[in-house]
This record gives sequence, C-alpha cells and structure tokens, in this order.
Amino acid sequence: MTTAISRRLPVYALFAGIAALVTLLIGQPEPLLVAVPFVVVLAAGLSLGARPAYEARLSPDRTKALEGEEVALTVEVLNMNGVWDFALLPDLPDGLELVRPADAVGLRAGQHGTSTATLRCRRWGAYRAGGGMLQARDLLSSFVHGEPTEAALELRVYPRPERLRAMLTPRKVQPRFGSLASPAAGEGFEFAVIREFGAGDSPRRVNWKVTARCGRLHVNRFHVERSADVVLFIDTFSDVARGDVSTLDHAVRVAYAVSVECLRRRDRVGLIGFGGTLRWLLPAGGMRQLYRIVDALLETELAFSYEWREIRTIPPRTVPAGALVLAITPLVDRRIAGALLDLHDRGHDLAVLEVAPEVVVPPPAGEREKLAYRLWRLHRDVIRHWYLRNGIAVWTSGPGAPLQASLWELQRFRSRSHRVRR
Repeated sequence: MTTAISRRLPVYALFAGIAALVTLLIGQPEPLLVAVPFVVVLAAGLSLGARPAYEARLSPDRTKALEGEEVALTVEVLNMNGVWDFALLPDLPDGLELVRPADAVGLRAGQHGTSTATLRCRRWGAYRAGGGMLQARDLLSSFVHGEPTEAALELRVYPRPERLRAMLTPRKVQPRFGSLASPAAGEGFEFAVIREFGAGDSPRRVNWKVTARCGRLHVNRFHVERSADVVLFIDTFSDVARGDVSTLDHAVRVAYAVSVECLRRRDRVGLIGFGGTLRWLLPAGGMRQLYRIVDALLETELAFSYEWREIRTIPPRTVPAGALVLAITPLVDRRIAGALLDLHDRGHDLAVLEVAPEVVVPPPAGEREKLAYRLWRLHRDVIRHWYLRNGIAVWTSGPGAPLQASLWELQRFRSRSHRVRR
C-alpha cells in the first residue's frame, strides 16, 4: 500500500507560514487569526496518521458480452477502522472503455458499501478487468492511501456476427440430417423429379395430376436433406494493421459469422489456426461447438515465426474426408499457399476468401515506396495465380466490405469453375 500527502496540505502549510510572517512584520494578530482554521485542519490531518484496514472485492455483472454492450463493474468494500472514503480508479485494456467511473463511498468502521463503474466493450477479445488502484482518503483528505488491484476478472467480448442469408454450397455432403439438399432422391422437402410409381414408394407421394394425364401412377421425389463438414482455416502467420483495422480482426469476424450460419444449418464446423503454432478444433455441431469456436477465435493472435519455413502439411485427422475448407488469408505468406495446395491435392473441397490488405495499407508517398508497393502487389498476384492455376476459387473481401456479397461471388466462381472442369 502506498501513502501520499494530499495536495491541499502543502497549500495549508504555505498559507499558515505566510500569515505568521505577515503577523511578525506588521505586529498585528489579524493575519494569524485568519490562518487559524487552516492550521487546525493541518494539525488534525497530520495527527490522523492511521492506515486504513479494509476488505475489497470486485465483481462484474457478467463475464460474456457482445461488442458495444456495457458491463457493470461493482466494487464492494468492508471498512475495518476509522472513517474513510474509498474510490476505484480502474486501469482498462485497449478494448474496454470507461463510460461512468465508480463514485466514492464514505464508510465508518464496520460499515459495508458498494459502488459501480460502467464499462463499454469496444472490441472483441478476452480481457482481464479489475486492475487499477483502490484509493482510501481520511475524513479531512489529508492523506491518500492507494493499493493496486490485480486484473483477475475474466471478461470475454464476442464480435457481432454479420447475418448471412446464404453460405457456400459444399460439393460433398455427409449422410447426416441437415439443411443441404443432397443430389440423392428420397424423403425430403425440396422437389427433385417425378417418376413412375415403384415398389416401396409411399402413396402419399402420388402426383394425381400427372397420374390422371398419363393413366399410370406417378410419384414426386424429393432431395434428401443432408449436412456437411466445414473447416475454417485462419492465417495467423501475418497481419496487416493500421489503427483499429487489421486483416486478422476481419478474418476472425468472418470466421465467427460463417460458423454461426453453418451451425444453424446443422453442419459440423471445425477450426484451424495456421501460424507460428498449429492449433485446431475438430469438426462438431451444436451450440457447445459454437462456444468452443468463439473461445478459440478470441485467443487467436499473430504468431510470426522464422521457423516452419518448409511446412506444407496439416495433420490428416484435422480435416475430415470431403470437408469444405474455407481459408481466410491476406495472401501474404507463401507457407500458407503450400499448406492449402496440399489440402487441395488430398481431394478436399477448398475455397479461399482473401482479406485484402490494400484497404489497410496507407498509399505510398515516395518513388521507393511506390516501387515497393508494386512489388508487394505482384508477390500477392503470384500467390493468387497459384490457386487459380490449380482450380481453387479465390475472392477478395476487405475490412468493412459486406461478407454476404463476397460469399455469393465466391460461390458463383466455384460453380462456374466446377462446370468447366466437368
């Protein structure tokens, strides 16, 4: 605990000294009489040299919030001795903003009081709140006692996902119930074809109009609803940032929005963070998987490494056979291209969503910067050409651009290239 003298005590002492000096110079007691209240306060403040004894506890009203929401941080103090005013001065990380500070609480010995500060969640992330300084002032505010508090409260701020109306259509579906129309006909909801009645057909599927026209029983056939395996591949090797805008931040938001939509349509979703360290989450479904993905995304950070220069493979068990792999990358590091081409060679359905770093990079100023900028653009064009040459669909989505439009264009690109190959 640190103890500091209040700024008013030196002022009181200076005023009392000046009054005493003036009294000696003019030989009149009036200046000293005027300074008597300040001398009394100074003497009383110096005599109150006790240190506070208290117990404090910090608690947020919740541990999970969305971007833009406000969280209440409550400080509870139990005073053990004397009369003190307690105030919390929080030290917040960059992603949190103090909207309303906690009011000072005056407590006598044995009293218990609470005060609440309001925080605003500006950016997604996993934060530790509660750090700062808890100050205690005596009755006359002569001394200020401060004790640092550790940031031990965990607060997870989730990004606000963009509502998607459509997602990428995988080329292979799994034999599990879902919301995707399978090419196979059977019991479903989306119409497929009309054919003659055969053994095993249900009478409820008879198309009576076609039957009356042809004179033979015909039945309606429907596409079977199936689900797919989707693996989100996030490039954590490189990040292009300027201020609060960065390619890694946009990649996390895209991955969160896509995982929410895929899990809503009953797909299994997995996650791979490919950077200085390889981290993955095996595909699964349900709300529990969504929370696992969100927690993994909140811990996603830049992991730059000069090692792994020749890494080109991802463990086979991390990506199920026939899974749709959506890679989210700024197309800066060549090692990502090698790993994705290896997945494509294994037969996985691969699509690349490029997070354009040109939106973040400031325009070049001089001739050398312009030349470096052109070479950097050519380097990224070469990487993009690798994908296109191998029949992998690539589309660009910059920070601030609508994700749904980018997914539609990427799906149209995939459909067109698939028809050409066939």
